[in-house]
Amino acid sequence: MAGLFPGPTIEARSGDTLVITLINRLEDESISIHWHGLQVQSSMDGAAGVSQCPIAPGSKFIYNLTVPENQSGTFWYHAHSGVARADGLYGGFVVHAPSVNLTVRDLMAEEKVNHRDVYGTDLLLLIGDWYHQPASQVLDWYMRAGSFGNEPVPDSLLINGVGHFNCSMAVPARPVDCVDHYIDLSYLDFDDGLPYRIRVVNTGQVEKASLFGFTLSFADSVFDLIQLDSNDVEPQSQASSAGVLYPGQRMDAILMPLSGRTTHDQKSMTIKLDEENLRYLNPALSSKQTFSISTDKTTRPQADSSNSKLYPKLNLETVPSSRAVLSSLPKHANQTHVVYTKIQKLSKNHNVPYAFFNRTSWRPQSNPSTPLLYLPRDKWDENQLSIATGLDLVWVDLVVNNLDEGSHPFHLHGHHFYVLQVYKAPIGWGSYNPFTDAHPPGLEPVDSANATNNGVRDASPYDLSRAVLRDTVQIPSRGYAVLRFRAENPGVWLFHCHIVWHLANGMAMVVDVMRDETVDGVFSSGQECTGFLKYA
Repeated sequence: MAGLFPGPTIEARSGDTLVITLINRLEDESISIHWHGLQVQSSMDGAAGVSQCPIAPGSKFIYNLTVPENQSGTFWYHAHSGVARADGLYGGFVVHAPSVNLTVRDLMAEEKVNHRDVYGTDLLLLIGDWYHQPASQVLDWYMRAGSFGNEPVPDSLLINGVGHFNCSMAVPARPVDCVDHYIDLSYLDFDDGLPYRIRVVNTGQVEKASLFGFTLSFADSVFDLIQLDSNDVEPQSQASSAGVLYPGQRMDAILMPLSGRTTHDQKSMTIKLDEENLRYLNPALSSKQTFSISTDKTTRPQADSSNSKLYPKLNLETVPSSRAVLSSLPKHANQTHVVYTKIQKLSKNHNVPYAFFNRTSWRPQSNPSTPLLYLPRDKWDENQLSIATGLDLVWVDLVVNNLDEGSHPFHLHGHHFYVLQVYKAPIGWGSYNPFTDAHPPGLEPVDSANATNNGVRDASPYDLSRAVLRDTVQIPSRGYAVLRFRAENPGVWLFHCHIVWHLANGMAMVVDVMRDETVDGVFSSGQECTGFLKYA
């Protein structure tokens, strides 16, 4: 994008309005761009088939985005039509909080300053996986009976668009032009005395929505986590590593070098891949990779150090949001919706793997091929599973049951949600239906003596003090998650698996929020989209 891979990093401040003109100069592919994590208006969300038509080759679209005043942190943008993001159509989007008009040295001079606000270098790390074949070819391989539903395995890792591949591991069946080269990550080397702010995005090479979650560590340095998915978290003990960060998720941390670090050979970054979703391995892709970040090219990277081993590993799934973020979380929701998802290879579909929410496999609207945002619900076709929250501002509980053999990172457009519970059954099925089950599996039953007040339920079955506000959540295989969100951003919003192959084969549904279909002129008449790709 704009001659860069990844695309140029967009920087703004909370409350800014950005006008971004996207010109599609691809010869044979329509595209759209989604602003992941930003709560923009629905018509600017960029989900092809839901909020806009894909931008045809030679055409342009103007995105007019207003960053909410209450949003700051690390976001990213990526293609949201077809599988173009797997071919590298993505980039970083950083929103800075209003400036305090103090220099770093001024702040460092204060004895009781909050070190979360004090750092020298600000670094964005877009970490994902990479396939040597074009994404369309990879998808064609997956969407056939001969794949047996096994997701395609990446060939290598990328860090800010650069990776390393051992050329000797290339196989004759898939020849590649390959030259071994040194990965220069020396820009991660520390300046003496000042911590770094690192902004990490799992782009998963298919929008970082590929297959891998990962754990990140820096030798002889410690993490102080400050945000997950651009939301503040409660202060945690300093940690030697942080993970697992799943596709689509982000974390912001202050990275501090440990005192006494003197040896150059300990300046390194290690990425450890989570292999849960891999049913077979690619021998060319090591699950643990260590990269030198020293300016001294003669040094060798070292994955661990005696100093960093003294600090714990930080489990990102157990970190709660800050008390300020949790203060607006109500004990109960106004609505509850339950859905089930699974990838199935059915004979009626010629044993090709298709994903389903309940009994619906998502496809862009057809007949007419108009974005859902501009159609009344009674005109939507049978491929659109949706929940409608109504015209009032309400809190919604969405219970997502993953009946699949693999875990899935789910992302909700236009909103953040509180993750109240994530559960994986030790054996058997871990599904949950609040309308039929006495209490959520994995949680202790609510004390019935204290649960009601004149017949009205007071106690929540969930530990709300441990909730975390996110926009992307990993739901384990044969498990479930309970997500609570405030349906306050009007429009039609996609909820989908952020593994690009799974979105392409139908693992998506929509949430219809506060749309008044009785108002004349809300819906367009007759305008149809062209350029939808074969899958999604």
